Amino acid sequence: MSGRGFYIIFMTWLLLVPLPSLAQRPFQFTNKNRQKVKLPFRLERNLIIVPVYINDKGPFNFILDTGVSILIITEPSLKDSIGLKGERSIKIRGLGEGEDLDAQIISRMKVRIGKTVAPHLAGAVIEEEHFHLSNYIGLPIYGIIGYDFFNSFTIKINYVTSRLTLYQPERFNRVKFLSRYEAVPILLEDQRPYLISRIQLNNGTSISSKLIIDSGAGHPILLDPNSDPQLRIPDTTVSAMLGVGLNGPIHGYLGRLNSLRLGDYEIVNPIASFPDYDTLLYTDYDIPRNGNIGNEVLKRFNVVFDYPYSALYLKPNSRFDDPFEHDMSGMSLMSGGDVYRRYFIANIAPGSPADEAGLEINDEILSINLQPTREMSISEIDNLLRSQDKRNLLLEYGREGQTSMVVLVLRRRI
Repeated sequence: MSGRGFYIIFMTWLLLVPLPSLAQRPFQFTNKNRQKVKLPFRLERNLIIVPVYINDKGPFNFILDTGVSILIITEPSLKDSIGLKGERSIKIRGLGEGEDLDAQIISRMKVRIGKTVAPHLAGAVIEEEHFHLSNYIGLPIYGIIGYDFFNSFTIKINYVTSRLTLYQPERFNRVKFLSRYEAVPILLEDQRPYLISRIQLNNGTSISSKLIIDSGAGHPILLDPNSDPQLRIPDTTVSAMLGVGLNGPIHGYLGRLNSLRLGDYEIVNPIASFPDYDTLLYTDYDIPRNGNIGNEVLKRFNVVFDYPYSALYLKPNSRFDDPFEHDMSGMSLMSGGDVYRRYFIANIAPGSPADEAGLEINDEILSINLQPTREMSISEIDNLLRSQDKRNLLLEYGREGQTSMVVLVLRRRI
């Protein structure tokens, strides 16, 4: 089918889909006469961080995550400090190697994000913090918000300028955007967005895959081999800590795909994550899927989420042709200290440059190329460690009260 034909059919489909009523949209602009609102965000470790006020207290850093259906407060101390009252217990399941989390339902909170407000929003508070999300991101993180926010507006994410633009859905000019963006149909199931994408493995096998669009994931794409017998882990992989999920750290393997297609756009040679534990992404959930797409792919586009019309609009930005690179040191870092500006080695891959340099788990990285790490964010350090094959970095590290220097030679491992 030609692109022109798809455009006409898709526009017809758009016009037939009704907008949700105002009652179904928990967030509204504080000034109802506004057509749009802009909101800055921080992108740390490829996660979108927005300031959130709860019951007029804050701001609290929250992750903006299309992969969650309800607001989740991940810092248990926040419950008492702002006077929230739990009403009943539930279990929360997410990615990671831990067990399901105990949480308390909160039926009514006033939640404000920028110039938007939800007067009566429900959510959940995790009873114990298990996964140290703040230490992973290098900022105090208090929670995660997703569907309620995305379902209230048409939302444009500009990853280059770190800015959200929120539109009143009934005033959003879809015809204008479709002249500059490509529309990709999405499925909203169980309050999460999915798309159908074609991936090509490095053995040439082409597979149609159902993937969650997950702005709460920092990786390019995660695939569950259990979900499809054709979906095989590449022959060339490296073991790695893939990230941190609600249920704890995610370990597994990294390999490369030949390509990933989003609509008419082909993403070439992306890195894919393959968890090494039984994630049950396919069989243990009500909605079968093959994995998810994260911000390492999404940030190569200007992205518009249009939940009211079950659509995603994409336009490549200046990052579209950037190569996909992974950490070239072989060490995973976590932050600590009062302001999360101390960095400790959490994991070292055997045979990696970090291992060969004699670094050990729990070593503190004090400086890189004579720049104190306390002056750097964890994202800036990540960028250095994936910057260039065979690059030399002079590291100062601390171990048991002693400091030492070592030259770390980066090596592309995947």
